Amino acid sequence: MIRKILIAGTALAALAAFTVVSQPVQAGSCTIESAKARGLDETKVSKKSAKQLTRKINHWAHKNKITAVRVGVVSTVCSKKGPLDVCKSSAKVCG
Repeated sequence: MIRKILIAGTALAALAAFTVVSQPVQAGSCTIESAKARGLDETKVSKKSAKQLTRKINHWAHKNKITAVRVGVVSTVCSKKGPLDVCKSSAKVCG
């Protein structure tokens, strides 16, 4: 029960961080990218999720012909789904 409350609190804190900390972009566009990973070891799954998020951000920048991007707060939320750990990383990206 406490773990569920902690995960929900982390998710709300990440959402609040996007709302409060986000700065207006002078030129370009913004998007929210996310990546999900599954596995048996939470530490490895968290790293894999962050690596996939970086890959998605680079793909988005390349697709939109953007040479420099600004990444906002990156949040990672992990939970247990049966025997597997599932981690989801997300970030606001502006170019």
